Amino acid sequence: MKYWPLLWSNIKRKKLRTLFTLFAVTSAFALFGLLAAMEHGMNGVMQIASAERIQTNAKLGALPISYGPKIASVDGVTAVTWFNGFRGYYQNEKNTFQVVATYPEGFLKVYPEVKLDAKARKAWFGDKPGAIAGTLIAKRNGWKVGQRIPVQSKRVTKQDGTHTWYVTLDGIYDTNLPDRYKNFVMIHYQYFNDSIAKNRDYVGQYIERIADPRQAAAISKKIDDKFATSFPQTRTASEVAETQTFIREFGNIGFITLVVGAAVFFSMLLVTVNTMSQSVRERTSELAVLKALGFGRGTVSGLVLAEAVGVTVIGGALGLVVAWLLAKAIYKSVQDVLPALGVPPAAVGLGILLMVVFGVIAGVLPLRQVFRLRAADALRRA
Repeated sequence: MKYWPLLWSNIKRKKLRTLFTLFAVTSAFALFGLLAAMEHGMNGVMQIASAERIQTNAKLGALPISYGPKIASVDGVTAVTWFNGFRGYYQNEKNTFQVVATYPEGFLKVYPEVKLDAKARKAWFGDKPGAIAGTLIAKRNGWKVGQRIPVQSKRVTKQDGTHTWYVTLDGIYDTNLPDRYKNFVMIHYQYFNDSIAKNRDYVGQYIERIADPRQAAAISKKIDDKFATSFPQTRTASEVAETQTFIREFGNIGFITLVVGAAVFFSMLLVTVNTMSQSVRERTSELAVLKALGFGRGTVSGLVLAEAVGVTVIGGALGLVVAWLLAKAIYKSVQDVLPALGVPPAAVGLGILLMVVFGVIAGVLPLRQVFRLRAADALRRA
């Protein structure tokens, strides 16, 4: 700590130059953090996918509810559920969440990751206007089991011309899936279907649980063959395959992260090395005075290294904070497709390591000037 005043005076000597260097470092680590957040979001989507689930969608439009029993009769399918619903809100139009209309018994069989106690299950199954809510949305709104909740929608109209569904909260579920899945309100499809004014008896998607994941392709084909001459026809694929297709649309995010990160960090390193080299050249006489006063070569070199590491660590830390804030802001817009988006702890740890490594590199290169420096010659020129 006794060298801190000396270090601080060196860092703020050329304020504008230091600010530009900090900006370069901050930008590099902010981009690194955002790319890591994107990659983590993609990997998170893959981790959520289950090999024991397949998805059935319409090749065109929506699917009739009458397809449900036929899908359930396919050999190898152990459970079926379906989804419809709307974007709803509670009290305030800004307090929005996804209202999912589903078949309750099938939903909990297809998604064993959703944890709901036996009492709540029994209550929900037998309560047509009943609902369950995720732990996060229930906590945010202060909902309690047994409460009657008015859920409103701006786009979906009921047969009576209103836009409000009154549901009774029969239970609060938890899950080990990302937080997005703890912000759903699940209601009976039958209650939703009987209430809406238009597009009745249709669902957006069927989800099936299968006995043997190795037979996913064969079971998917059986389902599609069953509706080959019907309208609409179906397109069925494993949840893993659908997720892989989705990820491929974004390209090889890991390779992109590596290439872009390497280019940005190389540019940042050039800027930092140039800054430190200029700083050492400008302070030749000062470094000579330190040597003349008895500071050893190791101490002087350590001060130069500490300055370089200090600049990269400060800039890098700011960059990761910026990345975290940006990822948090972006998450609100993409949470439906990238529910795991965020800067992962592993990226933070790697970022800290890179800050130190780049700082040492930026300081080591100008050290040649320090090692060649002879105090008497430098003072004579000064």
